[in-house]
Amino acid sequence: MAGIASPEISVIVTAYNAAGSIARCIDSILAQTFRVFELLVLNDGSTDATEEIIGRYNDPRIRYFRHENHGVAFTRQRGLELAAGRFSIFVDSDDWIEADMLEGMLRTREESDADMVICDIVEEFGERRVLKRQDPGTSDPSVIQWKMLNELHAGMVNKLIRHSLYKQYEVSFLGGVNCCEDQLLLIRLLSRPIKVAYVEKAYYHYDKSINEGSITNRWHDRPVKEWLMLLEAIEPYMKSDKAREAFDNYAARRLYDATYAGPGEQADYRLLYTRCRSRLRRSSLPRKHKIISHLRYAGLGWLIRLLRQIHA
Repeated sequence: MAGIASPEISVIVTAYNAAGSIARCIDSILAQTFRVFELLVLNDGSTDATEEIIGRYNDPRIRYFRHENHGVAFTRQRGLELAAGRFSIFVDSDDWIEADMLEGMLRTREESDADMVICDIVEEFGERRVLKRQDPGTSDPSVIQWKMLNELHAGMVNKLIRHSLYKQYEVSFLGGVNCCEDQLLLIRLLSRPIKVAYVEKAYYHYDKSINEGSITNRWHDRPVKEWLMLLEAIEPYMKSDKAREAFDNYAARRLYDATYAGPGEQADYRLLYTRCRSRLRRSSLPRKHKIISHLRYAGLGWLIRLLRQIHA
């Protein structure tokens, strides 16, 4: 598992307790019609059979790394630093890709000379599938930037990116933020004068029924401090009127997400609420969610948890 020399593309897979899906993910990558790529698999301290399953593969394109559990931001950043390809793309360990994904996205990149190529995704719900078109409707990175907050899939998984951009613009994952960390990185990257292209094909399959141990499946139990760090990092990039409007709705949703945090985080929640109160008022968040946010600020988290148990 030493990798290949001079890969055109680095495919980066981060995994945490992904024994139930990692084989499907790796198989779909190794089946690519485009062959000149390396596959970096980074195990973020899994405690299940993830490592054993990865060890069954004997393919020279695979480079395997394991470290103690540090979270997804650390693991993704390590993947960026280890990647040797001219272009890179992430694939989540729960998901899988079409066999012609790398070939098709690279073809679009060559035809457009783009720095970033975006493709459509399919959300998988067991027997049900939902196509999610990701056409940004523009090539202006400053517009695509704020669309990543509410309108477009803001993950790294459906974007082939010129790898040198990370070093050129000193863009990296923010340590300590392990939810929406890829969204933040994309917003920072799109603040630069990069060229973006779109290919109208759903190459990526996003499994919405992902396993409970997934590295990306811990949305509502994020520490409130992470939401604070995330919003503080994004806000400076929201400069236009449209961007600020989009950020109002985004910040309000993150405030609502924080209502799920445990009672021990009430002080952090009050700080987050204070900073987002005006945005919550201006936002299009459902009235019910606004009321829940107000109740949490008033220290009535116990009532919110009771109501959620009743409706569960």
